[in-house]
Amino acid sequence: MSNLNLWKGHKNSIKSGVSFIVLSVLWGAVISNSWATNLAAEHKLEAIKQSLIDLAVKSNLKLGSSAYLDSQGVLHESSIISSDADVRGIRVLSYLQEGGIPSAEITADIFSAAQCPGTRPKIRRQAVLRVSADNLNLSHNDRVGDHYLSELLQVAESNFLSSLAGSNDWLVSSEIAYPSEYDHYVSGRSQDNASYRFDLTVRHNRLLKDRQTQFVSDSLDATYEMASWVAGQIPELDYTKPWPSQDLVYELTLVDRQTNSAIWSNKHVFRYPKVDRGYHKNTIPSSVKFDLKKINSSLVEQVTKAVDCRTDSYRLTVVPGRSDKFKISAGLSAGVAIGDQFLISADANILSQSLSLSGLSELGLAEVESVTRRTATLKYVAGPKPEGMGAISNSVALHF
Repeated sequence: MSNLNLWKGHKNSIKSGVSFIVLSVLWGAVISNSWATNLAAEHKLEAIKQSLIDLAVKSNLKLGSSAYLDSQGVLHESSIISSDADVRGIRVLSYLQEGGIPSAEITADIFSAAQCPGTRPKIRRQAVLRVSADNLNLSHNDRVGDHYLSELLQVAESNFLSSLAGSNDWLVSSEIAYPSEYDHYVSGRSQDNASYRFDLTVRHNRLLKDRQTQFVSDSLDATYEMASWVAGQIPELDYTKPWPSQDLVYELTLVDRQTNSAIWSNKHVFRYPKVDRGYHKNTIPSSVKFDLKKINSSLVEQVTKAVDCRTDSYRLTVVPGRSDKFKISAGLSAGVAIGDQFLISADANILSQSLSLSGLSELGLAEVESVTRRTATLKYVAGPKPEGMGAISNSVALHF
């Protein structure tokens, strides 16, 4: 009986041992698979970094070197390689294994400061539109014919947005001035975080010295309007005459919202024609609408060419409760799709980092996990990961 119990106990111990071995093998396989996945991602990132270096070497380079002898007579040398090039439209064609060393075959547009071919990646730049009267005006709402500048600005804004409605290069919406940060947080839109801002201004074509007499002119206009109304009530008096034609300046400026600096600006002069005075407002003259449409078409073409060689990046925002995910304000409308990859960096100029070992070591890799019309969620894949709200908010993503 005791031998039988001994055999049963021995049998159970064998089963336990076999189960432990099977679990160990399975767990080892899971760990190995996870490790292999992470290793593959790290190898991909390293391959991309090396390819960026290779791209930079093909551009215009400057080599600076220095050397000195220390107190023991030992020679110390250092060299710095710099490039004036800019890289855009990076695409990973394939990952290769050459002699056991991972590498990436990539294509990109490389531009030096001296020239730019003008090829653009198929990504629509996002911007908000801000309209304003001339800040140097004393009244901020001068009369233009039988309308005011504010009314003309509304027409200009509508015309500008309509001209870009079907654009393959721009995705623009009107800027909203929220009363407070709280209102912005509660009612804010994803397009409020666009990388660019268009500033549209319409003003009188006056010299600075003429602005000193503007207040007097506005007062005379108001007096004349009152007298004209009185004359209209008395048939015997004829106190009406046409509003004079006026030259106006239409100015458009593109602002980088990350640095709040203007990167392009241009202006056109157009004429508001002479119109009859009356008791009822007429519509904006068709000639003015035609001029605005023509000016918008010209300026949009100019600004698009001006930023053609500019590297675009997207500011990261925090995904609540997740340290391995980030959100950017670019989605399907801008050309972003699930599976797209982004380089994560604290500096938008990826190419300059590719020639710096310290900058190169800070590059991370992320992939689009989900996307909406206006936003995309990136999942961390490999490389250094920004930690904390401050580090995430100060980092950018470069689409490649």
